[in-house]
Amino acid sequence: MKKIIRFLVLLAVIVVGFYLLMTGLVIFASLAAVGALVWVYLRYFAKSANVTHSSKGVTIDQVSPFVPTPGSASEEAKDVDVVEELRPEIVDSEVEVKPDTHDVYALYNLYEIEARAYCVSPGPKLPTIVDDIIALTNHVDADDQLRAKTYRLLGELYEADDNVVLALDYYETALALDAKVGVKRKITKLQKMTES
Repeated sequence: MKKIIRFLVLLAVIVVGFYLLMTGLVIFASLAAVGALVWVYLRYFAKSANVTHSSKGVTIDQVSPFVPTPGSASEEAKDVDVVEELRPEIVDSEVEVKPDTHDVYALYNLYEIEARAYCVSPGPKLPTIVDDIIALTNHVDADDQLRAKTYRLLGELYEADDNVVLALDYYETALALDAKVGVKRKITKLQKMTES
């Protein structure tokens, strides 16, 4: 009888120990998961009014408004002097303010999406972005490789519109700007079409 009692006590100790171990692991895992979720939220989703999290660290976006304190009258006088210095008649008229330029690569990507959609299912007339794409070829910030890709895009649009002569002209211009633009086969195909 003693052996049975010892066995039952030992079994109870093992079961209770296993239960406590599993409960402890579940609690630890739960706490770890909650901690990870809090960290992810604070890292990526919680943004205060004047702090932005970026890949380069934390930067200040806004400055807290000036709260006057007793004795800050001299600070206000300095602020007024700064404002006086920025009046339009005092600002140097020779300083040239350049307008914001668009990111030409982003523009090209947008135009490419619309042009590819047109090439897949051409409509009765060319899309309205053709003039914008032509303007992009003359953009100051565009390099020859981007210009070549843009001319290729124009060639593809006109080829989808069955305007072989214009498509060939744009392909040849693209090839002249960048030999790796990938239009040699298209040029050969269109030249055969024009010869026949």
